[in-house]
Amino acid sequence: MLAAKFCRYRGSPRWRVNAVLNGKRTQRYFKTRDAAEQWICDINSNSCTQNFWASLPHREKLELISAHQIAQKRSINLLEAALQFRPFESAQPIKLTQVIDKYLAKKAAESLRALSLKQIRWKLSLLTRAFPNESPNNLTPSHLEAWFTARNWSRSTIDGVIAKIGPFFTWCVREGYCKTNPCEAVKRPRSEDKPPSIFRPHEAQKLLQLALKKEPSLIPYLAIGLFAGIRPAEIERLTRKDILEDYIEVSAAKAKTRQRRLVKISPNLKEWLAIRPLGVIRNKRKRLNRILKLTQLTWQPDIMRHSFASYHLALHSSAEKTSLELGHRDTKMLFAHYRELVNYETAQKYWAIRP
Repeated sequence: MLAAKFCRYRGSPRWRVNAVLNGKRTQRYFKTRDAAEQWICDINSNSCTQNFWASLPHREKLELISAHQIAQKRSINLLEAALQFRPFESAQPIKLTQVIDKYLAKKAAESLRALSLKQIRWKLSLLTRAFPNESPNNLTPSHLEAWFTARNWSRSTIDGVIAKIGPFFTWCVREGYCKTNPCEAVKRPRSEDKPPSIFRPHEAQKLLQLALKKEPSLIPYLAIGLFAGIRPAEIERLTRKDILEDYIEVSAAKAKTRQRRLVKISPNLKEWLAIRPLGVIRNKRKRLNRILKLTQLTWQPDIMRHSFASYHLALHSSAEKTSLELGHRDTKMLFAHYRELVNYETAQKYWAIRP
């Protein structure tokens, strides 16, 4: 056992410590007893550390090194993180319906649009009907996959449902209601290789010309959707102040993504807007169904926006430019969901549609 002993070294009072370090005998002198004892403590500590590290299996050494590296990157104290860790309680008495009520109360307090909140409520209500007596922690990816199969939902519908219930389960993980988000491991069916529906130039012209005669209040809505590619819900939020000389301004408050953008007004769109200024459309669904019945055209979801994207890309040959007009962050969405193959000559006919 190491100990500090009083002695005289070269005529001066000192405290001496004899030790064996790395197999070699070592003798050190200190002016004070405290300094000598501190050195002894350091030696003992290092010895304990070395013995501890040498006793660890190789796998545990790698785990500790990885944990230390992650803690450094995240600027956290590894010891504090271990002390604050709370083991996950797998069995929680609260049911899915109760947790969803808490989540919806939270979402209602946020600045969500009424339509977004309505969609969240609807998708989560479908979830509670499917699993009324389950707790969030008991739901697995297999549960959700079986649910999707039983509903016979397509890939696009499944994607839409996961887009709404996925954030709910992420919140559940954060709040401790479940350990993992089951949506993250769901195996989705292969995407349908089905091109998006678009209007052919003669169909778009027929739609606009008949609307001009029978339902002129629809003209701004249809023209902006067909020739600016703005989402229907965004069009309904626009006012005349948003229609500038050469651009349509979609403010952050009116955009689906809450990001402001400017959409260029094409020459033919400018002519259509000159005929009928933007205004409130009463009974829009009824008026639009009337025009569709007269034209015998089929209306598909996002058909105006898909038409714009397809013909804009064919005319300008720039995926980046088209994606920017659509308000997308990159070109992936354009090629995955929005573009139908059309040639340059057909695109010219589309952009030549005028009153």
